[in-house]
Amino acid sequence: MAVKNEFSWSKTRDEIFRECLRKYYFHYYASWGGWDPAAAPRTRQLYVLKNLQTRARWAGDHVHRAIRAVLPTLRGGGSAPAAEAVAQQMLAAMRLDFRDSQQRRYRQYPKKVCGLFEHEYELNVADEQWKQTADHAANGLRVFLASDLFRNIRALPPDAWLEVEELASFTLSGIKVYVQLDFAHRAGPDIAIYAWKMGGANAAPNDLPLAGCILYAVARWPVTPEQVAAVEFDLASGAAAPRRLDAAGLEEMKDTLRDSADEMSFLLEDPAANRPQPEEVFELAEDEAACRRCNFLKACPRWA
Repeated sequence: MAVKNEFSWSKTRDEIFRECLRKYYFHYYASWGGWDPAAAPRTRQLYVLKNLQTRARWAGDHVHRAIRAVLPTLRGGGSAPAAEAVAQQMLAAMRLDFRDSQQRRYRQYPKKVCGLFEHEYELNVADEQWKQTADHAANGLRVFLASDLFRNIRALPPDAWLEVEELASFTLSGIKVYVQLDFAHRAGPDIAIYAWKMGGANAAPNDLPLAGCILYAVARWPVTPEQVAAVEFDLASGAAAPRRLDAAGLEEMKDTLRDSADEMSFLLEDPAANRPQPEEVFELAEDEAACRRCNFLKACPRWA
């Protein structure tokens, strides 16, 4: 049975939509079906490009994976692994990814094998810069494993655990909304939801994913918005920033999310079938600075 391209909303989708409509079209529509090696050449190319990662995103992904591997071992009183052993294991996995990407193996297996933006576009990245990226990831992991938050997680009773690294979803006004929960647990009558961030102190807060997580929690568990704390944990500094929304604030964010989904729907020829209008309707970004980090440079008519 063919997989259907269904419309949904996520923070990532909203960000791409606002950055460049042509990038949005490539990412969510023109690359659809490109996982099949027998797909049309352009569809396959767009699918390969869609799955590329910048080295910063790649580093953050490895830290998330390492934390995801560690946390479940603690539930029920398991012993915490040695932090340096976890960091070295992660670095070994990053070295393997680097070699695979350097050899362009991702072009054959775009979803299973890491493909780095810097390799695909043959950017001149010095060895020292690659080392800094790996060191940044390892230090972020060490910060987490040495934090009070990690100690608190270890002390949680098993029945307080809710979810670990879940790509979850809920429905809002008929729209399927995806949210990423890095960790969630009960804290008495309340619920705490965590997001691990690699951005450092200058990373701007974003209420939209915060609202999405709180909306999910209210739909998933018997709590009110005021009982849910969404906590951003900065892996660069170890700082935790809990944030809450009251019922009025949450309603405002619901409207923002619905408006975002409506804007996306305006570019569909058939909203019920999630069929887009022709490619040329999806305009190119006005600010060409965004193009420098776009996976689809090779396919974009502005640069091809």
